[in-house]
Amino acid sequence: MPPCRCDTSDFFSLNRSLPGICTVQIVLVRHGATDWNLQGRCQGSTDRHLSEVGIRQAEQIAVLFGNEKIHAVYSSNLRRARQTAELISQPHALPVRVAEELRELDHGELEGLTFNEIKTRYGGFLTRWRSEPADICVPGGERLADVAERAWNGLNEIVRCHPDSERILVVSHNFPILGIVCRISGTHLNDYRTFHLDPCGVTRLNQHGARGWAITHVNSREYPAGSPANQT
Repeated sequence: MPPCRCDTSDFFSLNRSLPGICTVQIVLVRHGATDWNLQGRCQGSTDRHLSEVGIRQAEQIAVLFGNEKIHAVYSSNLRRARQTAELISQPHALPVRVAEELRELDHGELEGLTFNEIKTRYGGFLTRWRSEPADICVPGGERLADVAERAWNGLNEIVRCHPDSERILVVSHNFPILGIVCRISGTHLNDYRTFHLDPCGVTRLNQHGARGWAITHVNSREYPAGSPANQT
């Protein structure tokens, strides 16, 4: 899968491009479900593959994208995201380019644990995570703020690779996408639960050059046009 090189009547039909402004459309897709998703286990850097349910989800979303012109497809380096991206990219005959910055939050010692197991073993951490998740480091893992920053930088690098008015599809994960949405909408990372992403949920962004970013959809639902969403 080649990396990025710069030489290179429903929510699917809505486009809020600005007249006379070069707009790059970014379609963020959360990967399909894995067995750990279905079991309610904490899943970050552990490289799980899609479950049968996740494969069906990705195939269904690929059909919906079949009527759209997609110019490039990107994915994090984790298998569940790459599998989702490959299924979406097939009808468009596009390679999947890997952007490691869009990988999921490393959950460290919490990887593979259920909520009840985390509550029992890491109760103090869980209490702080509920109120101030942005800057607390997951035991043996990452800070949400660092994940949001690297995802934001990775997304902007992708946009720089596609300066013209193009539609770019990016398959990523829960926390990188939530971090991006929080940044554009002006929502503090501590309030990331304002938004929710289902497996294969679609979030749509427009990058209007110097005019900044705008959100049109979050989790396959239209984002209110009047909401604050214009950050550079």
